[in-house]
Amino acid sequence: MTMPELPLGAVIAFDFEKWNVQEEIALVRAAGARRIQVYRNYLQGAKAERIRSTLQDAGLLIDSLHGYIHLEQFEGPAFDLSSPDADVREASMELARAEADFARRLGCRDVIVHPVGPGETENDAGRPAALRRSAEELVRIAERADVRFLLENMPPPMFGRDAQFLRSMADALASAHLGLVYDSGHATLAGRPVETIREMGPRLWAVHLHDNDGREDDHRLPGMGVVPFEDVARALAEVKFAGTFMLEIYRDTAEVRRDLTPERLTYINRLRRIASGLNSQIR
Repeated sequence: MTMPELPLGAVIAFDFEKWNVQEEIALVRAAGARRIQVYRNYLQGAKAERIRSTLQDAGLLIDSLHGYIHLEQFEGPAFDLSSPDADVREASMELARAEADFARRLGCRDVIVHPVGPGETENDAGRPAALRRSAEELVRIAERADVRFLLENMPPPMFGRDAQFLRSMADALASAHLGLVYDSGHATLAGRPVETIREMGPRLWAVHLHDNDGREDDHRLPGMGVVPFEDVARALAEVKFAGTFMLEIYRDTAEVRRDLTPERLTYINRLRRIASGLNSQIR
């Protein structure tokens, strides 16, 4: 029995100055990707209906929503699911409810969320218990909205790089509405690019695939850095990953156009076939 190939997807960012949506759409289509993860400038107040219409008109399927990210360099509300401060967590839950509603209006099921806000938090003793409490509420929100929240592994020095802890928490809740997403760049910065996949195991429902130099979260195309992507792809096949082979490339549109050569796309599609369990057919 021939295994189906994992579908190819890409993140498209809406309403940011350095990313041209129409050019990004053209690049995605030319690469053969048809599934899109939406990331939008939260502060611009983009309407889900406009984003959905733009992508549907281009023949693209909305796969998922990357939920709101709290970044230090942008003004915006805090989002920190693992904060020891109960008020911060409750404010984060309000944002999560809004993101679940936005995903429903986009017409997708999965909402990617970070378990922590910015800062050096990996050694904060109260965060595991705080995230467990938030995860319980995330499940309730997701059940009511009929979506899934997927928690992403984070890079050091941020809390959330321990995939074994994330997996144990998701397993304990045993909900069809709470899973995990593997980020190749974050896992590489944490020194566990392959092990993280195996630790997530059957709770791994989505991926963010991008490369870096081992020092900065560069979000480059696969093959442009140090991420051991063939081993990553084999590990995805081992855990029987069945989601979208999602590229998460946050680079200027002109850089992506320059770097997405036919040779690099051939490499990406080779990785996708390996991750699909078709490595025995690759020459």
